[in-house]
Amino acid sequence: MNWLQILQKTYDKSRTLVGCVDKKGCILLPIAHSTQNAQIEIVINLKGEFISARKVEKAEAVTIIPVTEDSGTRSSDIVAHPLFDKLSYIAGDYPNYFVKKKIDEYFETYINQLKMWVDSGCHEYVKAVYDYVNKKTMVKDLVANGILLLDERGKLDSRTKIEGIAQADAFVRFRIQDEGVPGTGEIWRELAVYDDYIKYYLSQFKTSGLDYITGTNMPCSEKQPSKIRHSGDKAKLISANDSSGFTYRGRFASKEEAVSVGYVPSQEAHNALRWLIERQGYRKYGMSIVTWDPEDKEVPDWINADNSDYVYEGMTLTPDLAESYAEQVKKAIRGRYSEFDNPSEEIVVMGVDAATPGRLSVTYFQHMRGSSFLDAMVHWYSTCYWKMGYIKSEIARNKPITPRPEDIVLAAYGVERNGFLTVDDKLMQDALYRLIPCIIERKKMPLDIIRAAVDNASRPLAFSQYNRRKILEITCALINKKYQDRGRKEFGSMALDRSCDKRDYLYGRLLAVAHKMEYDTFSEEERGRRETNAERYRSMMIKNPTKIWLIIDEKLSPYKKKLKAGLQIKYQKEMQEIYDTFKLDDYSKKGRLGELFLIGYNCELSELWKSTTTNEE
Repeated sequence: MNWLQILQKTYDKSRTLVGCVDKKGCILLPIAHSTQNAQIEIVINLKGEFISARKVEKAEAVTIIPVTEDSGTRSSDIVAHPLFDKLSYIAGDYPNYFVKKKIDEYFETYINQLKMWVDSGCHEYVKAVYDYVNKKTMVKDLVANGILLLDERGKLDSRTKIEGIAQADAFVRFRIQDEGVPGTGEIWRELAVYDDYIKYYLSQFKTSGLDYITGTNMPCSEKQPSKIRHSGDKAKLISANDSSGFTYRGRFASKEEAVSVGYVPSQEAHNALRWLIERQGYRKYGMSIVTWDPEDKEVPDWINADNSDYVYEGMTLTPDLAESYAEQVKKAIRGRYSEFDNPSEEIVVMGVDAATPGRLSVTYFQHMRGSSFLDAMVHWYSTCYWKMGYIKSEIARNKPITPRPEDIVLAAYGVERNGFLTVDDKLMQDALYRLIPCIIERKKMPLDIIRAAVDNASRPLAFSQYNRRKILEITCALINKKYQDRGRKEFGSMALDRSCDKRDYLYGRLLAVAHKMEYDTFSEEERGRRETNAERYRSMMIKNPTKIWLIIDEKLSPYKKKLKAGLQIKYQKEMQEIYDTFKLDDYSKKGRLGELFLIGYNCELSELWKSTTTNEE
């Protein structure tokens, strides 16, 4: 129940925002309230007299409505909302215009429930609504004002829709317009009406039980809220309605023994989670992940941001020095979120997902000190990085960048379609959940994800030039992360290491020289559509470097002749230096090349491009 306690605490700290639209356009709902999209708005005065009506556009359709435990979770049963509802419930003359089984029961259920609220002493706006609906002229008024249309039989036309909803199923809300009524009279935004209903509804609870959240006796809730991730979400986090199955049978005699949750704490916790996900959650690929501070302070958007969002704000970096870069990352993140270094500060990371349409589960949960969270952030951004040339931002291009988790999955498992890397939603979701502990808990990068990225980077012809560069550079970041996690930081600088005598690294350098040498002979038109032999043979060279390099070297002969004498000498010297660095027998050694082949290829190519740019300048 720890997550429920933290969510309730968050709700309590943000209580001043209840019922209000915050700066991000999100609403923290009052307890005993939910949201519904309205299609019709009726304007009445305080005497309950009809004034006008209009159709509600989708952009302004979201309406806060009071609900009961039953109405908030209704499906096919006849259960009315207390104030706003569908035409079938609140229009007393609905049976005159529509044929439906048990049609009279809908209005009777609604009006009897509303009368109980009115009789207990209610807000004047609620009394006005009761007076109007009790006249049983709603459909007639709406037809007369052109809001609803009838067919040739005098019934509601089944072909007509309002904002995509059949008019017979339209949801109705009310607005008050009268002398002395402040503002626009929108009942669904009136704080006094919220408070009035909450006070009335809580008075209807007659029994109490042990609340597992607070540990005290209070009115408890049997039916928990839904609509956690979005307005159409029917999945629930807490449910025990399977009395004939094995949900709790065999361990507990009743569902109350399995779990007992207080109505108010449950409502507050669920409303807080709904608000947090809407306001700052990561909602993609069927998953919902949210990070928050219970004190409602700004937290890093670690799942959507790369380190350019923190580091490259007027800072001068020396990318070839890993220690300098790591220190800059530390200063940038800690400087921006310095308040989290306070030992009392907390950070919560929570993920929820639904295996079935009705069951929502907590798939990830971490409650940690803010300082520990910052340490994890600094560790992630200072160990998983590489110079990214594919980045379109001028500020961050060719500077150390930590790839976003989503981009890591695309690099590892992506398939190119219409120029874009795509991954199946389920595969993306599973991989992201495996990456989260690497960021939040400083766990090591899963080796199979690194291998998958290496495999993708080793077959360039399967991708466009932009995507192959993106995959290669992200893969280098993952390889760097692997070595950093194991205390080996020799490749963290991203600079070409001319002293490295590892076979994989040197063959990567050779292939980069071959690629650049051939590429320099291409015309501007050819560079966008023609592949070099080095790119064509990259995957084969990884499998059998000694044999395939001889083929590539032989195919370079005609391209060498096309180069200027100075470039021929430059590339020949570079190749000779690489040959001279091989250990004895490593050059002719058989066996597949490892992942350092890609590091050597990328570093050499970056160096060659740098020298080309310098010469041109």
